Amino acid sequence: MASELEKKNEALVTQFCLDWAKRDVEILIPYLAENLEYQMYEGRPDIVGHDQFRAELDQWLKGLKEVKWEILRSSAIGELVMNERVDHFISDDPNKTFRLPIAGVFLVRDDKIHMWKDYSMVSG
Repeated sequence: MASELEKKNEALVTQFCLDWAKRDVEILIPYLAENLEYQMYEGRPDIVGHDQFRAELDQWLKGLKEVKWEILRSSAIGELVMNERVDHFISDDPNKTFRLPIAGVFLVRDDKIHMWKDYSMVSG
């Protein structure tokens, strides 16, 4: 049975994922610790902190027509939240539209995401 902390952390991560649909980095920043470490995919250098998160994602998100993160399942163990998602990024340009099956791992402390790593679920 999930503790109150686990329920709270899972709810925070779920809402963060749903808020990507707003395509606004300034809505996402309050969920993140100032010293956030975010690995977008395996082998990519981490995005560290608010400024780098904003610089890497702001214009890209604004250039998309729609973003939808479909959460298939989610669970928490203490400060750790894991979810299985399908992330949809829709552009006016069909060559820039894609969907990614993802396993996300989030470390939540004091109501902020401190560490976040996404792993591709695409085989091969």
